[in-house]
Amino acid sequence: MEKIMALSSKVIAHDFSINFTELCESANMTPDYLSELITYNIIKPVAGKTPDDWRFSTNAVKIVNKAIRLHQDLEIEWADIALVVDLLDEIDQLESENRQLKKQMNRLLAFKL
Repeated sequence: MEKIMALSSKVIAHDFSINFTELCESANMTPDYLSELITYNIIKPVAGKTPDDWRFSTNAVKIVNKAIRLHQDLEIEWADIALVVDLLDEIDQLESENRQLKKQMNRLLAFKL
């Protein structure tokens, strides 16, 4: 059973990742520009040790697009964007948890009435 689970995880990870070239094309960026985002830890490869072997989650395209908007629209420096993206993600997570807790609270209150 463990072997099947491990194999499934590998297949899922592979199916939902893209390589460096695919990320460049998806984000409409040059390799040098994308390498700069990696240098600033705005995006990180999920696998691989060299650019030829790097794999990125498909979510990386969304992160790159968000980073570009922050840099162009708000003139945030690249060095600061990784922190801003992390904080925005944390806000999204907290808002999601808050919605779930409100639903649970409403169910409990409705049950008690």
